[in-house]
Amino acid sequence: MIDPRIHNVGKGIHKDIQYPGKGELPKYQKDTKAIFHFRTYINNDERTLVDDSRSWDEPFELLFGHSFQLESWENGIKSMRPGERSMFYCIPEKCLGYTKLSKTLRDMHKRKKNKDAVITKSCCGNQSTGYCDLDKLTGQSLVFEFDLLSVEQPGEYSKQIWTMTSDEKRLLVVELKEKGNTAFKEKDYDTAEQHYAKAIGTLEQLGLKEQPNSDEWNIIENMKVPLLLNYSQVMICKKEYATAVTHLNTVLKRDPGNVKGLYRRATAHGGCWSVEEAREDWNKLAEVDPSQKSLVSRRLIELENSVKQKEAEERQKLKGMF
Repeated sequence: MIDPRIHNVGKGIHKDIQYPGKGELPKYQKDTKAIFHFRTYINNDERTLVDDSRSWDEPFELLFGHSFQLESWENGIKSMRPGERSMFYCIPEKCLGYTKLSKTLRDMHKRKKNKDAVITKSCCGNQSTGYCDLDKLTGQSLVFEFDLLSVEQPGEYSKQIWTMTSDEKRLLVVELKEKGNTAFKEKDYDTAEQHYAKAIGTLEQLGLKEQPNSDEWNIIENMKVPLLLNYSQVMICKKEYATAVTHLNTVLKRDPGNVKGLYRRATAHGGCWSVEEAREDWNKLAEVDPSQKSLVSRRLIELENSVKQKEAEERQKLKGMF
């Protein structure tokens, strides 16, 4: 099944140039970034498609010199010029790691499409990736098709978060929070959401390096609280109440008496029509902060009036059905 036009670019990796690129071969050094689209096929007679990065609406970015899990990808891209399309036929041993990479990319893009998406296991057993087609790739020879869009050298692009030092990440969190606050004041909720989400993700990366419940880990977890509160307020403004509740649950698990957390979760529960949960949070708020009792009383009255109105509307709809 190997095309006779193909030549080796490494042991067990054979290259077939579909379209030649332009210019000189780039210098692939530490922190060189290659940006490309890819398709992955099973190397069988049907050439079964496994993944296509174009279906995710954005290309893949590979940063050299950071122990990427697929040697075949690094070796393949290193042989390419910008604008080139090539096929790389790989023996099974050179495909190890692709299943894990594909699962990570699929899960990431599933969450991008739906912030509340739950990544579940498939029916293929306890060791399942959650995708039956990936579970069946073990021992398969794969074909990788790469379209190299561009190559950027160190200093020509902004650093990716995972390559930053801890101090750089902390400074980035402060910057992102300020940008999120500015966007929120301007009622640009989509931009505010992006900045807050990136700040939260950066802190989560910082936390991965620390021992759970250590002093440094607790500092990082505490830093996440105001960001989660801000993010949840954006979700409430966008009427994405279920997402707000999910993040506020995290806040209140860490700080059960957080006044802003209780206020916003009560509001979000009301938006979801989780009436009992909303009542509980309003009453808890009055208990935690007695100065809020007057406000809580008004909110509970508003909640009851909303429930009565909704019930009346539903009764009216039922009448119209008969």
